[in-house]
Amino acid sequence: MSNRNLHVNLSSNPSKTAGFTLLELITALVLAGILMTIAIPSLQSLRQNSRAVSAVNNLISHLNYARNEAVSRATQVTICKSGDGINCDLSSTGWQQGWKVYYEAEDGTIERLRVVDRIAGDVTIEGNFHVRNSISYGADGFLPGVGNGTIIVDSGDREIDIIIAVTGRIRTVKR
Repeated sequence: MSNRNLHVNLSSNPSKTAGFTLLELITALVLAGILMTIAIPSLQSLRQNSRAVSAVNNLISHLNYARNEAVSRATQVTICKSGDGINCDLSSTGWQQGWKVYYEAEDGTIERLRVVDRIAGDVTIEGNFHVRNSISYGADGFLPGVGNGTIIVDSGDREIDIIIAVTGRIRTVKR
């Protein structure tokens, strides 16, 4: 056997070639920092939009529930702003404070069907004149004596309108 085939590089030290150099580490940290400054505002916007969509879905599900209960009980069912879940709040604060679904029983007592607590986050929910404080569904599922109502859910970045027709039909428009 020849010594040429058994040539071993004894001059290289494996401990010096493993790992990262300080320059590589600083470069990676700078790139990570740049990516984070770009990503964090996008994540905050995504979170606000998610809260708005969640609030819209929550309110629509309770509006549909109130309409369904009005038809099935053959009586008027109302959903109103309520911060405490007991009394309807006719103040200037919006629907984001929470709401309750109720009906008046034959003996005159108020029967609460559902209560929703305050909506979390920076979401405001305001209704137009017809649905500013409450929405009532008649036994036929229609909104008695009012025109179309619009509830605006605003998260700062996104605005979603919940439009309630006189017939009780609900649709949304994203702006």
